Amino acid sequence: MPNPTTLKQISQTSGLSLVSSTALYPAQHAPGDTGLPMLVVENALGRAVIALQGAHLMSFVPAGQAEMFWASPKTALKEATPIRAGIPLCLPWFGPGPDGKSMHGFARTAEWTLVEACLLDSGETELALELAGDATTNALWPHAFVFRLDVRVGKTLTLGLTATNTGALDAPLAFAFHSYFAVPNVAAARVSGLEGTTYIDKMDNFARKQQNGEVVITGTTDRIYLDVPAQQTVRSAAGDILVESDARCAVVWNAWTNDKNIADLGEGNHVGYLCVERGDVADYAVTIAPGGRYRTWMILARA
Repeated sequence: MPNPTTLKQISQTSGLSLVSSTALYPAQHAPGDTGLPMLVVENALGRAVIALQGAHLMSFVPAGQAEMFWASPKTALKEATPIRAGIPLCLPWFGPGPDGKSMHGFARTAEWTLVEACLLDSGETELALELAGDATTNALWPHAFVFRLDVRVGKTLTLGLTATNTGALDAPLAFAFHSYFAVPNVAAARVSGLEGTTYIDKMDNFARKQQNGEVVITGTTDRIYLDVPAQQTVRSAAGDILVESDARCAVVWNAWTNDKNIADLGEGNHVGYLCVERGDVADYAVTIAPGGRYRTWMILARA
């Protein structure tokens, strides 16, 4: 059950409701499942769905346009289980955790609190969700912190992530918006805006290479692009998606036929998504001093 702070914000904000994932994603549930609480944001400019678990953006549909994100038909929507859909927040680490801890950090499976919500005069809706450290997170990452995700839903989608170190020790941190963009056929999709940049090819023993031309997917792809331009474009038959961020890295990922070995992805489902993730990872992971903050943002729009 969401906490009283979350429920109060929902009750005071026009166009904001709390709905179980069992109603929103019935195919992902067996009879009797309790599901996950999700925020549904609706205004004249667009609609979004955000799971309180992980402050996880599940869906964004600008008014009169198509769904921007993909959701795996095999993903589980249950407590403390990562969701393979939309935009998972990889935080406070990216990839395998320290000492064998869970992939991509604990923030994506923790329940966040809705601390602010309002409908703006512009017609957009603004939300803020927070996650504060406790004994459970301290056992995984021994730092005191507050993570905050600011969301603005309108014709475009704006996300802002702030990580504040409220403890007495330096806090190492890596972060990524792990966006699963919906495409009709990943083999026909491409990504522009990374031409000439250096990337780490995780499928080739982490070799460093240079990108020549647009990125196309012809097999299992897992690359970290370094020191990238602010803007990229995901191009497909469904239309272009514009991605803009101040983060220094872009990760391009698709499991290709390895999807059959990933239980919550499933054989053949690689065709429908392309991950283009913005964040600060690898060479650009950060250390937050006591009392310091890390901030980054991303804006997504249909062309």
